[in-house]
Amino acid sequence: MQSIHCLLLSLLPTALAVLNGHCSGTATGVYKTQGICVKTSTCSSYGGSTINGGCPNDPADVKCCVMYECYGDESMCQWTNTFCDGPFRSGYCPGGSNYKCCDFP
Repeated sequence: MQSIHCLLLSLLPTALAVLNGHCSGTATGVYKTQGICVKTSTCSSYGGSTINGGCPNDPADVKCCVMYECYGDESMCQWTNTFCDGPFRSGYCPGGSNYKCCDFP
C-alpha cells in the first residue's frame, strides 16, 4: 500500500512558480519581496535585472526580475499589496493589475 502512495505522489506535477507571480526559491532581499517571475526577454524589455533560482522548476527562460526606474529615477515595479510612498502607475511594469510602478515622491 505504501508503494502505491509513493507511486501516486511521484506522478504529481512538480510545483512551478506562477508566470507573473511572486519570486520564491532562493530569491532574497528585494528580489524576494518585489520580484516577479517573467520571461527573461520581458524583463530585459522593461530594463530589469534577473537572478537565477527565484522561479524554481520553471523553464530556463523564466527568471526572477526586478525593475527600477519604471517611471523616472525615483520609481520601481512592485506588488500593490506592499507600501508605496507615492502613487502606483499602471502600464510601466509587466504582470497583472497587482504589479505596478511605484512612483516615489
